[in-house]
Amino acid sequence: MLPRWLWIAGMVALLGGLLVYLDPRAPQEVAVDPAAQAEEPNHVLEGADMTLFGADGLIQQSIRTPHLVHIPQDSLTQVEMPRARLYDEQRREWLASADNGTVDIATHRLSLSGSARLIAPESGWQLDSEVLHYDSRQAHAWSDAPVLLQQPPQHMRALRMDTWLNDSQVRLTGDVQGYHPAATHEQEETP
Repeated sequence: MLPRWLWIAGMVALLGGLLVYLDPRAPQEVAVDPAAQAEEPNHVLEGADMTLFGADGLIQQSIRTPHLVHIPQDSLTQVEMPRARLYDEQRREWLASADNGTVDIATHRLSLSGSARLIAPESGWQLDSEVLHYDSRQAHAWSDAPVLLQQPPQHMRALRMDTWLNDSQVRLTGDVQGYHPAATHEQEETP
């Protein structure tokens, strides 16, 4: 029969080998779920400024946000409380804001949601909607949600809106209603 100490040493070696084989800290091959990886942010920034340039090297849009999350697999950047400056081809500045936004880096498309607003500071026009989209390459803003376009004291409501910043054109469609006060004699005389 084997000596007792040899028997114990053999059992310890066998148990040690078994523990090494079963060790959970050992490198393990884990399959990566591509769907889950596509939703993982690459950058999370606080107090960020983001600027998109056109092919001509000029700024097309500049966005300031307290919280930015970039997901590179989708080429999307999500922003909270964005404050955007949009520029048309005459370099006029337009202001846009909302509760939330998404920037598609590939297409330079900005989508704003929740109290979305577009302001033309030079003319005093303001457009409000729950959802507003902007294509900076075409300088085209639109909303398929109800909109309010106003330059006090006049205002107009519609179910849909398109505006082309380069041409200073606005098209309202669907149940368009508005209030346009008649010009007074004093207003006609002022230059």
